[in-house]
Amino acid sequence: MKRLGTIGLTSRDMELGASAAVDLAVLGDSPIYGDFETISQPDVSTGRDTYNLYTALAVIRSMETSATRNAVFAEIKNKNPVYRVVDMLYNKAGSRILQPLVLLAYMFKCVLSLGPFEQDGQDAVSISNFHNEASAIARLMSFLPDAKIMQLSLQRAHLFRPGWLRATLNMVGAARRVLPYLSRLARSYGFMPSARIASGLAFYMRFCQLFTQHPELRAAIVASNYSPEALGLAAAAHATGRNVIYVNHAPVPANGATVPPVLADCAVFYGDAIRKTYVTASRCNADVALIGQPGTTRPMEWRDEIQMIGIFLTALTCSDAVEKLVAAINQSNPTVQILIRNHPVALLKSDFSELTARHKNVKVTIGTPLDDEINACDLIFCGNSGVAMNALRGGRPVAYCDSLDSLNHDYCGFIQDGLVCEVRNWSNDLYPMLKAFYTGPAWRNVMQSYDASYNSDNTMLEEKAARKIQRYLS
Repeated sequence: MKRLGTIGLTSRDMELGASAAVDLAVLGDSPIYGDFETISQPDVSTGRDTYNLYTALAVIRSMETSATRNAVFAEIKNKNPVYRVVDMLYNKAGSRILQPLVLLAYMFKCVLSLGPFEQDGQDAVSISNFHNEASAIARLMSFLPDAKIMQLSLQRAHLFRPGWLRATLNMVGAARRVLPYLSRLARSYGFMPSARIASGLAFYMRFCQLFTQHPELRAAIVASNYSPEALGLAAAAHATGRNVIYVNHAPVPANGATVPPVLADCAVFYGDAIRKTYVTASRCNADVALIGQPGTTRPMEWRDEIQMIGIFLTALTCSDAVEKLVAAINQSNPTVQILIRNHPVALLKSDFSELTARHKNVKVTIGTPLDDEINACDLIFCGNSGVAMNALRGGRPVAYCDSLDSLNHDYCGFIQDGLVCEVRNWSNDLYPMLKAFYTGPAWRNVMQSYDASYNSDNTMLEEKAARKIQRYLS
């Protein structure tokens, strides 16, 4: 398969975007849904590609059909009976009629979950689906206290808020024209990739309508460059002549199978290492500002005696490896406390009830304040998780243990850059080894490349970022 390296997407991804242009051209130039007849493939030869419907659907397809996403969805189905049953029923339905109708219903659900829309006179609109995305956008807005932002989210509580009936009727009116495209999705992919791609189209349609109804909105703010709702908003913003501002909510996995491009007008990153990853592995067309990680920087702290060890988990957790690590720690340090922090997304929660029953010094949490748990630990084991950066900024040494999850070795690229120290398991000399690593002469420079404000006054960074962002809100 030929790879279009300038934007990190395969020719198959581009074909999917092209199919959207063909199938949806019949929608015409209705202001409700945007000018679909102008959808065209990004001009990768000149580097002028940007967010549009074509690219948005191609990025979603590339992400949702990757091996990592398939593994995550398999984990969700294994842990959640509702998703398991839905996927089973969908697979048994015919791709000719029933599956496209299921995808259409999913589009309805996505559009009607958006809100609240009853906000007038705003400068820009933002969308977030998870707490870390909302926090990233809130932090961005703290630099611009006078800016007025329509802050949207996806929640069931929005289903019957003002405007839901009009949105429903608009979707009903488009149903006949989008069903051919949904049929193509149903024939090509399983439930989750098809549903996510279809939702990208749904969000695009709804946001084109929003921008038409609110001409005062001058920009869109997103904290994801791969989720359907964020890409739908970004593509709709560009289709209606608005700017797109992107802020990263987590480090980009430098060695992930797919590194989606950042094709925003302005992008705000934690550090220059993130920008370099996008430029090297994918593409970044944006005007970039650096602001460092959120939270207070604490100097690396070393204790005379270890009292609490953290094990912070991510997706695709290997429970057996966690149990072996706990056993190794307890064998040589039976009095130490062990804190296992689950991935904050409940669907990915691992059950360690048997482990806590055997080991009274083990505590398992999910969704509790991250900073509090970092502060409580003396050192933290991490797998392939961006939480390692939070721990380092919080002054706690990180031991990277590859076996804690089934993601590719050094998925985030932290080892290759010298950001974190790699270990195999617990050993009695591990703490001195971590101290030697994190007090080495080169480590601070690496950390500052990932976190531009590490151990420094970030006021100047924030002021510079604020001036840059303001230009794209004007």
